[in-house]
Amino acid sequence: MKKTISIYGGGWVGAPLAFKLALADFDVRVSASSVHAQAAHPKIKVLDFRAEPDMPAENWTSMIYSEVQIWAIPPRRKKNSEETYLSILQAWVDNLPTSGVKKLIFLSSTSVYSNVSDTVDENSAINEDSLMAKAEAIVSSSKVPSLILRLAGLMGGDRFVGKYFSGKRNDGANCPINYVHKDDVVALVALAAEKIESGIYNIVAPIHPTKGEVGENDIERRGLPAGYWDYSVTCLGGKVVNGDKICDELNYEFRWPDPLEFPI
Repeated sequence: MKKTISIYGGGWVGAPLAFKLALADFDVRVSASSVHAQAAHPKIKVLDFRAEPDMPAENWTSMIYSEVQIWAIPPRRKKNSEETYLSILQAWVDNLPTSGVKKLIFLSSTSVYSNVSDTVDENSAINEDSLMAKAEAIVSSSKVPSLILRLAGLMGGDRFVGKYFSGKRNDGANCPINYVHKDDVVALVALAAEKIESGIYNIVAPIHPTKGEVGENDIERRGLPAGYWDYSVTCLGGKVVNGDKICDELNYEFRWPDPLEFPI
C-alpha cells in the first residue's frame, strides 16, 4: 500500500516537496494557503487548510491521518507570533491520532545553535530559549517518532544573497556562511521521509565561503549595484554548521555544494 503524507505549508519548500514525493509514488496532501503551480499532480490533493490558534479539533481532520506528517510552516513575523506559532504546533501534536501516524518531520533551523566561533553539529549545544528550540521540544514530546531537520539559510529562485546585500553597508564580511539551495533541501527531505525514521539532522551546503565572498560574487553575477564590505573587521562568533551526518546516512551528494556557484 502506498504511503500517505501530509505537508503543512504548501509554500516555497512545501510545494516542490509535494511534487517530489508524488513522483516517488506517495499519496500527498498539502495545505493550500499559497500552493505553487509545481504542486499540480494527480497524486497530490490540495486542501483548503490553514493552521490557526485555538481552532476546533475537527478542523485538523483533513490533514492528521496521513502516515507521515511534515511541518513546513515557518513562524510568522507578527505581534505575538512566537506564542501563536508554539500554540499551533502544540495543537498539531495534541490532535494527532494515537495510531496510524508513523512519523513526524519538522523543518527547523540551524539558528538553534549558538553563534560561536567554531564548527557545530547535531551533538553541539543549542540555545534552549530560541523559538525553534522550543518548537523542536514540542514536536519531540510527541509519542510519534520525530525527525527534526535543521535547515541552513535557504537560497534559490527568488531568494538570492545579492538581493539582501546590494547597495548596502554589510557587516560580517569575514564570517563563514551556512546556506543551502532549495533543490538540495527538497531532495534531502524527500529521501529522509522514505529512509530515516527519527533523529536530528542538519541540512546545509558543505562549502562555507565568507559572507563577503558570497555577497560580492552574487551581486557581480547579477549585475546589481555593489554593496560595501569592511574586511578589516574580524568575524566574531561565525559558526560553521556541519551537515555530514544526513549525507553519510543517505549516501547523498549535494547538487549545489558551493554557495558561490548557486544558479542564478
